[in-house]
Amino acid sequence: MAAFLAAGVAGFSGCAQNSRSAAVRDGSPRESSESGRPLTGYPGQQVALMKGPGTVWASRLVGPKQYFAQPNDWTCSASSYIMVYRSLTGRDLPLSEVVARTGAVPGVGAENRRVVEAMKMIGPKYEIVSAQSSAHPAKESSIQAAEKAREHATLTRLVREGYLVILNFRNPEDHGGHYGVLQGINDRAIQIADPYYGRVSVMPWKSFDFRSGYSDPVLHGWYVAVRPKP
Repeated sequence: MAAFLAAGVAGFSGCAQNSRSAAVRDGSPRESSESGRPLTGYPGQQVALMKGPGTVWASRLVGPKQYFAQPNDWTCSASSYIMVYRSLTGRDLPLSEVVARTGAVPGVGAENRRVVEAMKMIGPKYEIVSAQSSAHPAKESSIQAAEKAREHATLTRLVREGYLVILNFRNPEDHGGHYGVLQGINDRAIQIADPYYGRVSVMPWKSFDFRSGYSDPVLHGWYVAVRPKP
């Protein structure tokens, strides 16, 4: 993984910090965070984009029992880790232990390298892969278009191969660095179990900004994926 700096701190990517509740009108379940804030998905989301042929779904979808809502603005990585851990093992971990594993820092977030190291602590029965499509300060549209196509193909392949995938991307409201668990993908949209916005969070693929929020150079397409070994 490339070395990088973020707001003077090496390798950190923060979490969603927008305190507004998302409004959605598609009739999806209204789950709530520990503070009672409704978790209704991304603003204006269209869940119908995930319906129909061509959608590839995760082999272990995050259900209500696996979902974990982040309690503050810097534990999106730890909360995503808990969702994956619950889905894989059927067991639970206290947030404080996961924060220690991932090295999440109050008000800042977690270092991607530490998230990968924490994933390896799940145990020897699991296969873990992590990568990014590129790391560079430039944001030329031609580079982004080519990367976006490769990233879509990579995520689709990982889901088909049975991996649970934690993504590091820009949240759709304030465009800060954020983490979530990939649930499904097609040519139209991506669905994420988002620890801030809700278990069923859908955005058009063209709007999905698969870049780290606070790193320099900017990381494109960073993920860590885990599945049981064959």
